[in-house]
Amino acid sequence: MKTKLQFRITTILISFLLIVNLNVIAGNRSGTVSEQFLKISTSARAVGIGGAQVAVAEGVSSIAFNPAGMMSVNDMSVGMSYTAWFADIQHSFVGVVKNIPGIGAVGVSLIMLVTDDMIETTTAFPEGTGRNFRASDYAFSIAYARQVTDQFRVGINGKYIRSYLYNDEISASSFAFDIGTLYHIPMLKSHIGVSLTNIGKDVKFVQEQYSLPTALRFGILLDVLKEDNNQVITTMQIARLNDSDEQYNFGAEYVFNNLVALRTGWKFAYDHESFTGGFGVKMDHIGINGTFDYGYNYFKYLPGTHSFTFELQF
Repeated sequence: MKTKLQFRITTILISFLLIVNLNVIAGNRSGTVSEQFLKISTSARAVGIGGAQVAVAEGVSSIAFNPAGMMSVNDMSVGMSYTAWFADIQHSFVGVVKNIPGIGAVGVSLIMLVTDDMIETTTAFPEGTGRNFRASDYAFSIAYARQVTDQFRVGINGKYIRSYLYNDEISASSFAFDIGTLYHIPMLKSHIGVSLTNIGKDVKFVQEQYSLPTALRFGILLDVLKEDNNQVITTMQIARLNDSDEQYNFGAEYVFNNLVALRTGWKFAYDHESFTGGFGVKMDHIGINGTFDYGYNYFKYLPGTHSFTFELQF
């Protein structure tokens, strides 16, 4: 018992020191951080609850934002997500998690962002050179999570990042890792989640170097109502990114009959984002052991984005 208490206190102290450290280096540093595609959510459920995802981490999609959530997979699960981004840009995620008894959960995933073909123009040929090009980003991950105690989970995720600005002629790469924890407090009917993501070396394009989008997130999930046919949760999150000031997220989810979920959320201290919404459906009634989720993210000056997630359990 004493060892467990010391471990939890150490975890809290480390989290506090990380917050202090990021508080010094962060701030409004827009345009100085690369690999922005890593900020886009891999979960339509997380989108629907305002991006307050770190304490609600469940399933395959949690690999990308809190790998401790992989422990929610009982045996094996496959997940896929797709987000229709601006300007015909597609953001996709696919992953697999296997829970091995006595060892923990192991997962692999791929995040991909790809543009449509664009016309190459130059000062000499402003109408086009006759060539097309596209830009793309990829992140390949291997993750591991373990149930340390009945209430405490921890996970780590290593990733290889590769970006192409002009087909495969101009590219850059980097390695990074994430670490996340989930702590269940039955007495308070709550979960606490903490994650530190995208810790790694800078990315160098030609002669310029850019940091990765490192982020520290702290969140709380509260079980407001938990009955057989009705469940309500609320979740709050504070995030410290290395290229902006603190961002705050709030979300709520109502589940009816353990079948249909309705979600809404709000993002505070964001430049152009605010309202979110979405829904989820369990497909057991049609003989499929899986879930389908949809999330909508509102933008002030740009069209809202639509995210879709499908996860299948075995």
